[in-house]
This record gives sequence, structure tokens and C-alpha cells, in this order.
Amino acid sequence: MSTLVARYKTALGKSTGRQSLYDHSLACVDVALRVAQLAGEEPGPRLDRLVFATFVHDVGKLAPEFQAMLEAAANSRPLPGKRVKHEASTFDYDHPRLVLENKEVVQKELKATRGYDLDLAKLEGAMDHVWAFAVTHHGLFYLSYERDGAGNLRPLIRRQWTSFYPNEERRITLVDLLFEYHPLGGLVMIADLVASYCHEQGRDYAALFGRIATMGQLLDTLIERAPEIEESLQRSDPRDYSLRQVLQILAGGIQ
Repeated sequence: MSTLVARYKTALGKSTGRQSLYDHSLACVDVALRVAQLAGEEPGPRLDRLVFATFVHDVGKLAPEFQAMLEAAANSRPLPGKRVKHEASTFDYDHPRLVLENKEVVQKELKATRGYDLDLAKLEGAMDHVWAFAVTHHGLFYLSYERDGAGNLRPLIRRQWTSFYPNEERRITLVDLLFEYHPLGGLVMIADLVASYCHEQGRDYAALFGRIATMGQLLDTLIERAPEIEESLQRSDPRDYSLRQVLQILAGGIQ
């Protein structure tokens, strides 16, 4: 059976240039490590969880429906009638099993490609947050834990923060992550945006970081370019990201 890394290498991550999900995910990790350095984050449990979450955050893109969308965009064809949001596919198909059973594979890949020593023990008890980073990384959804008819507690992906769900026992939202991992609660989102934008525009994110000294400067730059970034994202995933507003929330949280 294919490993998560093997699946990533054969799946599309971006339609532009047919970038693989593997290459996109590693670029996101590289950006995340640069942002963490800007924030002065020291090696430890928090950083291990953030880096692992960054690598697996797009696992929902393995969904056949989303791959069909990327293939259509890559070949300049109309997008298929059935459109999905990849964050909402985080728990679909065999995605959770792939992530859980391939922690060591990811660990070895991060060491070999990025020189990062991931301590798997630091992920114990933190997978709820890993899933939440995947679900929330475009600011649209949150993670809800609810009892089903058989009394089992299971994760669900919800969108309306103000709605009441009678079977819900707890939830993890983007705001929860911003508090828990301050000032890096938006790290997965920022890493994804920078890696995606630079790939779409054919720009070198290393050059971008060469001109930035603080997280505040980075977020100000992203907010300034929000319309351009959102337009590039919409090429393969047409929706309203409300990107400027989400970035302003992240920026406000680090003041």
C-alpha cells in the first residue's frame, strides 16, 4: 500500500506547472520554518506539531474530486460540476489513516529533505490540533467533535461558528489555535499562502524573506498583496477567501 509521501508525489498540489502535492507541502514546511525563525520560536513540542501539521495540512487534496478540479485547471478545461473544498475532505477516504500510519515516514522525509528532526513523541495528544490546522487553514471551517447515534465521539467539519449542534461536545476553531500557539497560530495558513503565491507568480520566497525582518512586516506585505494572492488561489479553487480580512485577524493577534 502506498505511503502518504508516495501518494503526495503522484498527486497534484497546484495546477500551475502541475506542481505535485509533495513539492507544495515541502515548500510550505520550508516557509513555515522561516516564519518560525522570524518569531523566535525555539525547537520543541510546539514547533514539532506546527511543522508536522504544515506537511499534512493539504491531505484533503488527495480526494479524487479535488484532483479532478486540479487536472481540469491544469489542462485549461472547465472545472467539473462537482466542486469540493479540500479542507472539508480532510477526513474523507483513507486520509486520517494515511496520516496516522505514516508519521515515521514523514519524520524521515523531513529529516532527509529539510534537515528537521521531528520528535514523534511530541505529537502525542496533539493530533486534534493537527487536524484543526488542516481544517481551518483557509479560515472557512472549524473542527467539531460530536456524538453519533451509537454514542461514538467523532470529528466533523463545520462552517457556522454561531450555530448550535446538540451533539457537539467541543470544538477547535482558528481563534483557538491563534491563542494556543501565539504568535504562530496562523503559521500553517501563512506558510500555505506564501508558498502558493510564490509558486503561482514564479517568485522565490527566499528573496521575499530576505527583505523581511519580523512577522509583522510579513503580514503587512501579505495584506498589501491580498487581492493578487486571492486571485492566484482562485485559478484552481474559485471561491471567496475573504483573504484580507483573515490576514488582518492574524496581524491583529501579534500586535
